[in-house]
Amino acid sequence: MAKITATSTYAVELTGRELDLIRRALKLVRDYGDRDDWDPADDLRTELGAGA
Repeated sequence: MAKITATSTYAVELTGRELDLIRRALKLVRDYGDRDDWDPADDLRTELGAGA
């Protein structure tokens, strides 16, 4: 995964299907991603309403 050096907030419109795909992709980080990325991915899933 890319190293994040700065953060920003963006407002975007997504369909329910697009949001579901993002949640599913973030869940895959736990199975296939680097251990350092697990917690940030889980945090983002939680913010998106998906739980950990």
